[in-house]
Amino acid sequence: MLNILGWLAHLQIEHTDKVIIGSLLLSGFLVAGIPKVEIQTDFQEGLPQDLPPIVAEEEVQAKFGNTETLTILFQTDETAREDGYVTDVRDPRMVSSMNFLEDQLQQEPIVESANSMASLFEENPSTKQQVKNRLSRTPVEYVNRDYTSTLMFVQLSEEMNERNIQKATNVIEENLRQTPSYPGIEQSVTGLPAIRTALSNVIVTDTTKIIGGSSALILLLLIGARGFFYGPATFVPLFLGLLWTLGTMGWIGLPLTIVTIALSSVLLGLGVEYGSFIAERIVEESERETVEEAVRESMPSTGKAILGSSTTDLVGFLALLTAPISFLRDLGLTLAIGESLTLLAAIGLTPALIIRYKRWNR
Repeated sequence: MLNILGWLAHLQIEHTDKVIIGSLLLSGFLVAGIPKVEIQTDFQEGLPQDLPPIVAEEEVQAKFGNTETLTILFQTDETAREDGYVTDVRDPRMVSSMNFLEDQLQQEPIVESANSMASLFEENPSTKQQVKNRLSRTPVEYVNRDYTSTLMFVQLSEEMNERNIQKATNVIEENLRQTPSYPGIEQSVTGLPAIRTALSNVIVTDTTKIIGGSSALILLLLIGARGFFYGPATFVPLFLGLLWTLGTMGWIGLPLTIVTIALSSVLLGLGVEYGSFIAERIVEESERETVEEAVRESMPSTGKAILGSSTTDLVGFLALLTAPISFLRDLGLTLAIGESLTLLAAIGLTPALIIRYKRWNR
């Protein structure tokens, strides 16, 4: 281990600019994988697939098709009692509006079928009594008991994953905007798939906020503790390590889940120690000798301590790979990859940045 750390110190001293440029090139490649990161919100996918309820669900889907549907809720505005407002879903205008939407959705490639009470009518009814008569003869309950709400069920023609759900939701919302609407009718897209889409958006938004907020706070603390160069010199490799982790997740197909949403905070918290320890030791040694000698002195000793500390964390993270729930396995693998990359960035790039800075100021 000491030989490897000594060789790394020699590489940073003799090829400082190449190490920095190589880190930037690696960053460019790995960051390109970030848009490929998938969001996984299907909790069933994270459970052991041999559980009896899941096996039964798969049999149901094989025989009857996917049981998950997007649902469009049509409801009347109970506070709107002005003349001309729709106050009962059995109003022919409600059927006409839903019938138009059904026809439009069934022309969309991503939609396999759309069904509602409008499907019961070959032609749009002209009176409320016609709607009442037809609904009384069907065993399917499309409406609630007080006739203030009704549903439309939309089945997708493609796999029910996050990307297709989001695409279908956008298609439905666009068609809803083009559907003739009448006063008193409110529409909204709901159902488990729509909830998954909303959860996916929350994961992306919260992850962005967590990364931005925690990064800004850590950078300010590092600047306050170590100054306007050594603070950023410690932070930049740390932040690159985080970007490398997200990019690697995209390249190898490791999803971002509700469990791994705190990934950035954990990695920033762990990684800042690695960079801080090595930077502080180099700065202390460089007060007595040249920066090159400081790096040669610091890397084998402090680097060994950092590697020892990180190895214990790594073992703990890898232990999660034995978990039967895939969300926990993904968490363990993600944290193990993330810690390894932030450690690599800290001991591989931080000394090179300090060497370059010191040489500029000679």
